[in-house]
Amino acid sequence: MPREKNIPFGEIIEDIYDPIFKNYGFVIQGESEWSGNGEYKITAEKDDLKLNFYLGMSRLFYHCDVAIELSKELKKKVNSDIGKGGISVITIATYLDPEYTYSKKASQTKEEVIAKFKTRKETLLKYCQGILSGEISDWLKVVNCLEEWESS
Repeated sequence: MPREKNIPFGEIIEDIYDPIFKNYGFVIQGESEWSGNGEYKITAEKDDLKLNFYLGMSRLFYHCDVAIELSKELKKKVNSDIGKGGISVITIATYLDPEYTYSKKASQTKEEVIAKFKTRKETLLKYCQGILSGEISDWLKVVNCLEEWESS
């Protein structure tokens, strides 16, 4: 079954993540942008952090993801190129909690996209609160694990 068309990506992100934006001081930067590589991106920023929301598209389904990106002073504290463009909240949760699991089911409808972003919000709140507050010790743990994996 092909994917549903015209998913209101910006509205979905604003509706679901507004409490996080308010609680942590993030502000959406402009409208969603088309990457040219099959996905839309919305960025919310605060100080030295960015939340990047992605809605990737294929002919049959949508890929939904949320990543955290360090910038400015926080980025300087990390001596690694790993995570330079951001790390997915799924990756963060996976490395911090070996018991963490998530649904890999592809999203094809607006309701499924909403459900996927709600799940990513729960993951963000459960595993990334410290990072959202500017504390990067968990970020460094994940980067170290990724470096070990990359070098093996």
